[in-house]
Amino acid sequence: MRELTNNEMAAVAGAGLFSDIGKGIGFLIGSVIDQGASAGGLTTSSVDAVSQLGGGIGKILELNISGAINDIGAGVVGLVKYGIDSINSLKPSTGA
Repeated sequence: MRELTNNEMAAVAGAGLFSDIGKGIGFLIGSVIDQGASAGGLTTSSVDAVSQLGGGIGKILELNISGAINDIGAGVVGLVKYGIDSINSLKPSTGA
């Protein structure tokens, strides 16, 4: 009988469940944000950033700290970029 690898143990333990739930919730929240922005005349996409943030929060519950830090950091950076893009889209164009 052989020992299981880390990936095999994670698969057997159901690892990723909380991360998947967090990503799903993030997807729904991002979709609502995008619909609200669309109603205000903006074309944006926050779904990826919010999904990644939600997945990172789920990884905290799975005790995957390094994965959580990576995903939460990337999600925050994505949200900041989303905010900057949204603000820039509101500025009137000055092109000739």
